Amino acid sequence: MSTPLAIIMRAKNEMPYTRRTLTALRTQRRKGWRLYAIDSGSTDGSLEEIQAFPPDELVQIAPEDYEPGPVLNRMVGMTKEPIIVFLNADAIPLSDDWLSTLVAPVERGDVEAAMSVQVAREDADFIVAYDYARAYDPKNIKEENEDFFSAVACCFRRDLWEKHPFKDKGYSEDLAWARECRQAGARFRLVADSRVEHSHNFTLPGLHKKRYRHGRAYVDIFGSKPEPFKQTVQCAKEMVRDLLYAVRKGRLDTIPFNLAHRYTIHRALYLGICEERKARGLK
Repeated sequence: MSTPLAIIMRAKNEMPYTRRTLTALRTQRRKGWRLYAIDSGSTDGSLEEIQAFPPDELVQIAPEDYEPGPVLNRMVGMTKEPIIVFLNADAIPLSDDWLSTLVAPVERGDVEAAMSVQVAREDADFIVAYDYARAYDPKNIKEENEDFFSAVACCFRRDLWEKHPFKDKGYSEDLAWARECRQAGARFRLVADSRVEHSHNFTLPGLHKKRYRHGRAYVDIFGSKPEPFKQTVQCAKEMVRDLLYAVRKGRLDTIPFNLAHRYTIHRALYLGICEERKARGLK
């Protein structure tokens, strides 16, 4: 008999993807799951799509009340199922066996947590699609001791969360949680055959805001320190890599934005690290 599953879905203005995600979820061959949804103030029809599904449990909160760690802890705390699945409302399963493939290694006891491959959308910026392809290439991800995890589409044992709930403060809550679990001996796996469509195009100011917050979070998670020379060299190497990739693909038109994109990421991370350490009185 299959292990009961709890699927937790977070939503805030994810249309038109919400409808496609729910449609793909309805057609999954794996049964025996309950849907726990939380909406933080959608105004684009996402809430109505979820209500029409319908979920087994629905929580509605104000946008200003959304903080990742407490929200995830609240939702997992509502469940009783032994395996928890996270699926964001804009992460579209790409096959009818997405769910069964994702949970299989956890259900067998091979690992305590697993995540899906995220495939960039057709309208993803050239550099965004490249980043997603590299990030989720199985050969780039070690199964043990790898500081990479995404809660967009993943699953884990409920008792793992009971020992290690998500942090109440800060961003990059999934990275912080995975690092803590791994340090305690939990095993994680990227499931190459479990795939969802998910990506975001950001303006440069939007990208700066996101990565700046990550930089501040990295001080807590990794103990990051400002290393201007090292980061400048790393940024330059990545710019060259991006440039060569664009040339190979015949996309010379993307080069100016690619360079600006990469520079923005590194600058925002550096500033975030500096600001967080300053706020904590650290050198």
